[in-house]
Amino acid sequence: MSGIADGTWPVGSTLPGETELAQNFQVSRGTVRVALDKLQGLGLISRRKRAGTKVEARHPPVAIYEPTISSVDELIQYSAHSTRVVHRIRNIVATQAAATRLGCAPGSAWMEVSASRFEPGISDFPMAWWTVYVAKDDGALIRRRLKSDQRLISDLIHEATGRVLSEVRQTVRAVGVPAELAPALGVSVDAHALEFRRQYFDQAGELFQVAISIHPGDRSAYTTVLKRQSARG
Repeated sequence: MSGIADGTWPVGSTLPGETELAQNFQVSRGTVRVALDKLQGLGLISRRKRAGTKVEARHPPVAIYEPTISSVDELIQYSAHSTRVVHRIRNIVATQAAATRLGCAPGSAWMEVSASRFEPGISDFPMAWWTVYVAKDDGALIRRRLKSDQRLISDLIHEATGRVLSEVRQTVRAVGVPAELAPALGVSVDAHALEFRRQYFDQAGELFQVAISIHPGDRSAYTTVLKRQSARG
């Protein structure tokens, strides 16, 4: 990297072969290959059979970082030991205000599920409070299972309807705990909290579920791992 940056090997030039590099740096050819892989991943070089190793840039391009989350379970980050407790289920029609909040059409019909999630032995109060909105027709098919089946609601919907979860759009913002939830969560009104809004879209791009959760700041943390994207991608 230093040699490329200082012009020893200028952009457009060809690096020496693996054997020569190994001798120059007094390392094995295997070590050289690993180093060249790193340089290629950073976008500094390109390698082609019979064309050698060409210098493409003096410095790595602006890095692009991508999340490593690979499943909805990882996105939601539930503890494996936590339990969902359903407190209320009712059908609603989205008002203009609710439609704006959910990202749905005004007048659309939804089943609203109010629930909390506990970790046994950790606290007498829930770790978070959820309000989940499910398209009314889907909700009718899973309603009886919500209190006994701890799987993700989106999985229950898939099993009942065949909908395939294709995309989850997540928005996180800092909020104060609403007055109506403060007693149940065991915190003061307007205590620090994170609000997560997740919109679930199926294979046809249709919004079929929205989850809005409140996580008090004294018992919640959210971790995202970002990895540098390879220039080869």
